[in-house]
Amino acid sequence: PLILVFMLFSFSLINPPFSFQMAKSFISHGNINHEWIDYEELPDGLVQSHLVTEDKFFCMHWGFDLKSSRDRDRKKPTTLTQKAVQSLFLGSTDHNLRRILETPLSLLVEIFWSKKRILEFHLNYLRIGTSIFGVAAASQTILDKNIESLTPEESALLTVMLEAPNDVDPFDLPPELKLRVEWVVEKIDELNAEGLTDCLTGN
Repeated sequence: PLILVFMLFSFSLINPPFSFQMAKSFISHGNINHEWIDYEELPDGLVQSHLVTEDKFFCMHWGFDLKSSRDRDRKKPTTLTQKAVQSLFLGSTDHNLRRILETPLSLLVEIFWSKKRILEFHLNYLRIGTSIFGVAAASQTILDKNIESLTPEESALLTVMLEAPNDVDPFDLPPELKLRVEWVVEKIDELNAEGLTDCLTGN
């Protein structure tokens, strides 16, 4: 336990070179596509798009959302904190073991890390396909653009593309995904108006 606490504290200050999932992917496939981007360089629209689609109440919970856990597939992490924990520490650990570890680890992460740091980890280590990790690499691969230059609409598009099948063309979206992008953009305004991004606006 003391080693884990030390690791969590250390990771609040330094960026680990790889996550559990990245290491496993490298062993399986021999290469990974990953580029770290600091939180301050992430477009606001991208951060807000992920809150809209993945964890609306991120600023209000302590790592787990009981209502979302009931509403969604319990086999999957339901908050961005839990997703960061799974990507960094647990990977594809046995489901029962992961359920035991996920909640206390998420609580410890919420204690040791700021909300911005949690989002920074999630967005840098989330897995797309078999060997792409993080939104910076995803932006280059999917949209052929540096992530810092994404507009709010492009940020919403990238977020939706991360959920879409691999064969979807981002420049020729089917109608249902176009509607999804429009919905995300609309919900961002509501998110800000309701104060659900306040934890990310301070230093």
